[in-house]
Amino acid sequence: MPAEANNSPLLQFGPFQLDVQACELRKGDTLLHLAPQPCKVLALLASRPHKVFTRQEIQREIWGVETFVDFEQGLNVAIKQIRNALCDDAETPRYIETLPRRGYRFIAEVDGQPATAASAPHAPPEALRPSSYRRPLALAISLALVVAAAVLVWRMGRIPGRTPPTHIQSLAVLPLENLSHDAEQEYFADGMTDELITDLAKIHALRVISRNSMMQYKGKRKSTPQIAQELNVDAIVEGTVMRSGDRVRITAQLIEALNDRHLWAETYEGDLHNILALQNEVAAAIAKEVKLKLSAQEEIHLANARPVNPEAHEAYLRGQYRLHGMAAEATDTLKSQSIEKAIDYFQQALTHDPNDALAYSGLAEAYFDLSTSYRAPLEVMPKAKAAAVRAIELDDSLAEAHSSLGYVALTFDWDWVRAEHEFQRALELNPSLPRAHAGYAEYLLFKLGRADEAIQELQRAYALDPLLPIAHVDLAWLSFLARRYKESIDTAQRFGHDDHILALSYAELGQRDQAVAAADRAVSSTRNPVILSQIAAAYALAGRPDKARAMLPAIEGQARERYVCGFNVACVYAALGDKAQAFSWLGKAYLARSD
Repeated sequence: MPAEANNSPLLQFGPFQLDVQACELRKGDTLLHLAPQPCKVLALLASRPHKVFTRQEIQREIWGVETFVDFEQGLNVAIKQIRNALCDDAETPRYIETLPRRGYRFIAEVDGQPATAASAPHAPPEALRPSSYRRPLALAISLALVVAAAVLVWRMGRIPGRTPPTHIQSLAVLPLENLSHDAEQEYFADGMTDELITDLAKIHALRVISRNSMMQYKGKRKSTPQIAQELNVDAIVEGTVMRSGDRVRITAQLIEALNDRHLWAETYEGDLHNILALQNEVAAAIAKEVKLKLSAQEEIHLANARPVNPEAHEAYLRGQYRLHGMAAEATDTLKSQSIEKAIDYFQQALTHDPNDALAYSGLAEAYFDLSTSYRAPLEVMPKAKAAAVRAIELDDSLAEAHSSLGYVALTFDWDWVRAEHEFQRALELNPSLPRAHAGYAEYLLFKLGRADEAIQELQRAYALDPLLPIAHVDLAWLSFLARRYKESIDTAQRFGHDDHILALSYAELGQRDQAVAAADRAVSSTRNPVILSQIAAAYALAGRPDKARAMLPAIEGQARERYVCGFNVACVYAALGDKAQAFSWLGKAYLARSD
């Protein structure tokens, strides 16, 4: 005979307490992280201890009969996550017992407070019902739910450790977990993370950490307070994504960083045609939960998302994965190949949808990234410009496209007015876009000579992307170019990966021994001709022209085989006092429109 259902909103077993309504699991005063779906499964099992639930019953109660998800795999993942949270063992269980070919049952004793008058004896709590079951109810039941909610709010104020949420002004989105556990789908999970970050970053009242810095936490088990402290944010968003055919399910939960406290969780389902609308819905819900007042423009953006061609969007996501994921992790020799592959995917997207603004924006960024070290600017920068212009024609709200066009105007067209306009437009659309802050910093320094403002702008980029020096612009380098050599040294030492900049700064300060030592460390760790040229210049400035000249044949050899920025080679010859060769390489740089 099945056990009587326990309809209390609080279920206690062993050292654990499960709040069914809030879908929160605690051990003592510690909130344990458990995704919404596993939490619902645990609540179902614990609400009727010792009852055997078949897999079909769990599917009906939690996933619903209309679900598209691979249920068998989803339930296996949920049970595993529950056992991890409870430190339970499938072989010698204390809480969840598996009955082969039958199902699961909760075997621990459960204590709960008496059910309220609003409890339905045999209906699963609202937190357990699949979204397809949620229909308008009769007035009497609605009133009962209002009473239950009032009781819950009153009780929340009395539970020890409960405090009102702090004012959230900054957050970070952890990489969404790929529930398919298929390595081939990692690009999709990362793409969903990236698009959610982009949507949230367009909300001006929020500071949102960039994708580049968030991917360092993928697959790592750090506590929420630790991550929040490292990134200096008020809240963390974490969740999962599962794709089955043309259907997608995203779960997301919001965690207050200060108290490691769960604030909100929800599940969203949709098809690939409306994936952008699904992402917007998640972002809008998060904005609502953190009590942000959206501007009219932000509300319009989150309410209006065009349908996408699924094949085009899939190719776009694969391109983004190659451009931002694999290229960022690759060695220098493999980065260009990864960027080239990203370009192939963006072009595939355009064969499926010739008016895909996102694909054009991705192309613009990829072509520009190639021009920085791998391909001649005259070969790829016109392509970057054309792609950025077309992206903006199709969708003027794409901050990334405006940023790419700003970089083209600054470093290739030498169109200062256009560069300023595009960077400012990008930041107007997305104030949390580090790449736009970094580009505007370069504009402020190189065109206007406003070093203080440039460094402040780059520091804003650092606040959004602590890994920015690895991915893009280096504050130590910017300080060096501003002739603030002591600041450059302090910054380079703080980040610990800029020995070539240290060497140049020490040399300019006349500290020759330190300059040579830093150059010796740097020369053994790179084959990049730009960095090698900077190291050679540092040797020359530090009184070691022999070491500088010894490096020139290898640098010039690379220049005969691939694009090498002539300006950097000219700097080596200038430091050696060879004016003829310096002017020769400067002429080559000018004709190549090197940046």
